[in-house]
Amino acid sequence: MPAQSTLNTTETFGNYLLLKKIGSGGMAELYMARQTGVMGFERVLAIKRILPHLTEDAEFIQMFINEAKLAAQITHPHVAQVYDFGAVDGVYYMAMEYVMGKSLSYVLSAGKKREAPVPFRHALYITAKIAAGLDHAYRGKTIGGEPLGIIHRD
Repeated sequence: MPAQSTLNTTETFGNYLLLKKIGSGGMAELYMARQTGVMGFERVLAIKRILPHLTEDAEFIQMFINEAKLAAQITHPHVAQVYDFGAVDGVYYMAMEYVMGKSLSYVLSAGKKREAPVPFRHALYITAKIAAGLDHAYRGKTIGGEPLGIIHRD
């Protein structure tokens, strides 16, 4: 997904209130959202939903479903968790962990503008955490012990 957006919204989407559009790619858009429940229960999360023009594309919908099924099986501190998957009025979505903070692209860009790049030791730390999450995903197994067969394309 591209860098963060400041586009705010208050669209109701199923059980979620979309608060802010974070980004949009070729196949999906990502929102900061709020989930509410009984007795004042609330949590902030991310909603990834298929772009409107792709809601009739059966092949793409199947890819999105497969992505959700795979992602839901990965539990690691450096991989955003999938909490829910479904469809609202024919639009498929994933409700995912919202990771607070600035995106890595924002941090790198801001450092470049200030002519203060990320210090080498911090870059190594960030890279190691990303690699740990990817390694866990690639080595992931189903509940039955079979390899998930994940191939990273983004």
